[in-house]
Amino acid sequence: MIKDLKQLEEYSNKCTACMDAKLKGEDGKRHVVVCGDTGCLASHSGEIIEKFEKMIEEKKLGDKVTVNRVACFGYCSQGPFVKIYPEETTYRAVKVEDVEEIVESDLIGGKIVDRLLYVDEKTGKKVVKQDDIPYYKKQVHIALHGCGSLNPEKIEEAFGEGAFKGLARALTMDRQAVIDEILKSGLRGRGGGGFPTGRKWQFAYAQPEGTKYVVCNGDEGDPGAFMDRAILEANALTVIEGMMIAGYAIGAQNGYFYIRAEYRSPSPV
Repeated sequence: MIKDLKQLEEYSNKCTACMDAKLKGEDGKRHVVVCGDTGCLASHSGEIIEKFEKMIEEKKLGDKVTVNRVACFGYCSQGPFVKIYPEETTYRAVKVEDVEEIVESDLIGGKIVDRLLYVDEKTGKKVVKQDDIPYYKKQVHIALHGCGSLNPEKIEEAFGEGAFKGLARALTMDRQAVIDEILKSGLRGRGGGGFPTGRKWQFAYAQPEGTKYVVCNGDEGDPGAFMDRAILEANALTVIEGMMIAGYAIGAQNGYFYIRAEYRSPSPV
């Protein structure tokens, strides 16, 4: 159990080192990650993960290879995605029947399965790494930080991607200073109104002392939209961290998630 900021920093640094080693291959293993979000689940990514697990066991690769579910890669028309670290080889539109070839050819033989690579629509060339796919090239993930790399069910991986470092910093600051920094950042709500977050926090802070709450609005106002769900499923601890920072700044002691019935699924929220 983490009891103070010093322990939080130590644990965070340890997890970051482990995560870096995993992604760079410094732990001596190869790590397979499979998209497990709504769209890919509908295209059998759950069965793909099970097939990988079964084959890794059958081939006695457990000490050399791991397989994990990760959140949405963000390019649903090309899913399900399978990505292999540390090479960052990215396979798209993977089917259950493709798993055996990936295991035999890539994980055991070290040879990329060409036919499962993304093909650049303009050049016709095959692309090996996700970041080299035109769709991703200019993207910088902020709200979706950690998508496609961390397992949302493993708290140590969230810490490895920087979870709670912002909270640790905020707790060393005066509450008004935290709000001032949010105001200065220009951060706005993700809804259509784009209301300045800092002003909202300032209004709540200015209210008389008493019971206050932080509510995370995870509702999807647009039909068929799941932007909020993608964030909650990708890295829920960052959302919780944001609520904790807001709670500290305005003087709240309790927090609630507001989500809708459509969020109910076998995948974690």
